[in-house]
Amino acid sequence: MKAWHKTMMAAVLCSGTVFMASGVGADPVQASGTQSQAFAPVVLLQPEQNIPFTIQFVDGFVAKVTNTKTKATSTVDISDNKATYVKQGIYHANGKLQKATNGYTEKLVELVPFRDAKGNLRYMGKQILHGLNTEDRLAVATSVWNVVDKQPQLLQVTVQKADWDNMPSTDVTINSGFSMSSDSTFVLDSKYADVTGDNIKDHIFLVGDKMGVSMNQTAHNLRVVVREGKDNQQTFISVGKHDSGILPKLAITDGNADQVKDILVTMPTATGHVYSQLTWKENRPQPVVDQGKLNDRQAYQPVIGVYGEAVGMNKAKKQ
Repeated sequence: MKAWHKTMMAAVLCSGTVFMASGVGADPVQASGTQSQAFAPVVLLQPEQNIPFTIQFVDGFVAKVTNTKTKATSTVDISDNKATYVKQGIYHANGKLQKATNGYTEKLVELVPFRDAKGNLRYMGKQILHGLNTEDRLAVATSVWNVVDKQPQLLQVTVQKADWDNMPSTDVTINSGFSMSSDSTFVLDSKYADVTGDNIKDHIFLVGDKMGVSMNQTAHNLRVVVREGKDNQQTFISVGKHDSGILPKLAITDGNADQVKDILVTMPTATGHVYSQLTWKENRPQPVVDQGKLNDRQAYQPVIGVYGEAVGMNKAKKQ
């Protein structure tokens, strides 16, 4: 069977009895704090747990963002869209505000579990901050939570310009069932970015097999699915020989400096992390580097992001 396979779009929701599973499906290559098998599904928030913001345009092509619960404020540079703001009479060309303008924020409705850089089980929520309309995206508010006795507890909120290639796909719901060869295949992570190089954004899904809705268990048979934006055609590929992980994650980055974004997969196990990196070549996904070589720490070193997953792979300096 080919390592990659192409199909037409087909995704369905499924449900099942919750079972807990454990185990390590890949050789550890980097120490990790991944330990617990606590029950960790996606958490749906109540309306009163939403984080409300106000957004005001101010002088200098800047938006002032205020968390109305904590009164904390931050500013966001919105000059990327200054031509539109000037044309619509919101700003003068010199950045002086001409017309009072407010933005708006998406509601926070769910939290997705993840392991932070220290191995702690945490939950993440994302809210896009908009300006004039849904096309005018200003920034993202990222909140990190703990869940104790099924009650979400807010730990921190950051507001900053977003890497839009690393925002979730809107085509699927995290932890929903996905129609593949197994009826226990779930969507574990997703992104929305152009990874085929045709300047049309694609939907990228990380799917794997697990028993039930808890995400904090080992998922096996991990595959990356690329749903092409131009025609909704789907292509999927195994992440490699080592294809299991606990709360695995995707990151979109240019791993081979060819100006086309690639797909980096982080697979935490009970004792270490394993990585895979895929690129689009000859109309299908292929490894940027052989998985074994990529996980040789004398050859490559992962660049770890603030939320624990790899956001890049650097060639190790020769000794």
